[in-house]
Amino acid sequence: MNQTILSGNLTAEIETREVGEQHLSKFTLACNEGDRVVFLPVECWNMPHLADYLSKGSKVLVSGSLKQDNWETEGGEKRSRILLTGYKVEFLSPQVKGGSQSTASSARRPSRQASRSAAA
Repeated sequence: MNQTILSGNLTAEIETREVGEQHLSKFTLACNEGDRVVFLPVECWNMPHLADYLSKGSKVLVSGSLKQDNWETEGGEKRSRILLTGYKVEFLSPQVKGGSQSTASSARRPSRQASRSAAA
C-alpha cells in the first residue's frame, strides 16, 4: 500500500497547466520535522482551482501516494526524485484566497501516458 498524508506550507504559488484534457497543478510543500524542514514536490491532477484558493505560505494537508520520477539529462546522467501525487488537499490556513472552500479532490487520476508526458 502506498498512501501518504503530509501537512505543511506552500513554498510558492501553485503552477497549473493543461496536459491533454486534464489539469496538472504543481507546488512544493515544506513540512516541519522539529528543527528541520523537508521540501517535497506535489502534483495534483484535475484540481485546476487550487490556485484560486491557495497561495505561498498557505497551510494544507495533502493525501496521496509517493512516486519516483526517473530521467536522463542531455549529458547522459541518470536522475531521479520522489514526489507526492496528491488526490486530496485540505486547506488548513485560517483564511484562504477567494473564499471558504476547505477541500479539493481529484476527479480522476491521469493515465500512465499523461503522467509520463507531464514529467517531460
